[in-house]
Amino acid sequence: MSTGDVIAVPLRARDRRWWSAFASELKGVAAEPRGFIALLLLVVLIGFAYVLPVFDSTDPNLIGDGPKNQGISWDAPLGTDHLSRDLLARNSIGLGRTIFNGLGAVIVGWLVGIAIGYISGWRGARTDTVLMRAIDTLLAFPGILLAIVMITILRDIDFGGDLFPLAVAIAVFNIPVSARLARAGVLRERERDYVLAARTIGCSGGRVLVRHVAVNTFGAFTVQLPIAVVASVLTMAALNFLGLGARPPDPTLGQLLLDGSRFMRNAPHYVVAPTLILALLMAALNFLSDVLSERLDPVRRRRV
Repeated sequence: MSTGDVIAVPLRARDRRWWSAFASELKGVAAEPRGFIALLLLVVLIGFAYVLPVFDSTDPNLIGDGPKNQGISWDAPLGTDHLSRDLLARNSIGLGRTIFNGLGAVIVGWLVGIAIGYISGWRGARTDTVLMRAIDTLLAFPGILLAIVMITILRDIDFGGDLFPLAVAIAVFNIPVSARLARAGVLRERERDYVLAARTIGCSGGRVLVRHVAVNTFGAFTVQLPIAVVASVLTMAALNFLGLGARPPDPTLGQLLLDGSRFMRNAPHYVVAPTLILALLMAALNFLSDVLSERLDPVRRRRV
């Protein structure tokens, strides 16, 4: 084989290389005490939300014949609600719906916001002005108020279930922050020497943006994404607590807090479980964000 021949890397080898890098990064996160706690909590919560319903066939909406607002017992490990429904099943399903809709809405909102930020920062001039003024308009409204307006507009649309308006509101809620973050990264990276070198050898603007600039801005998104999920989950819980999310009888964590708030004196167990679940989820995501921020900090890496 001559030195000028190109060695093609098989697709499976490249997949293994990607998986190896991800596994190495995961081990590095788990080596940190806070990272280990975060990953452990996330595994437990995800198992509670998606694995437990596979083994527990209890219908979360089934109105039982037993006592109402029953405390913790062998038959009902988290007690029952005011309609004798099993709170273990309802909290499990509620957490699963919160994670699925919250994370999905955040990802969609961030993809839209990142695309807007990339185009705005790379094109500049009038494109940057128009797009950023639109983002500033969204930022002018408080996030919770913007979400309420979006839900009010979309609530009568029979599409995607009762959580669709809430998911759209959360997605729109995440667009401005991600767009600003992406634009700042592009403005920083487009003046670097490697961008000039890529342009010099004839690379198109789109290729430079996608293959070079975008890759070097992913670190900030990795750090901010868990924080965005935290804010979105809390916003979803708040909107459900206000009665603007899922319609009864389908449970969400916010809906469980709303129902349990009426029985806090006689049945405190009603609100303890969803409150504890939310607190653990928030702690896990915040710990994960802190560890990722430290691992992606180039100054700290050089010191280590």
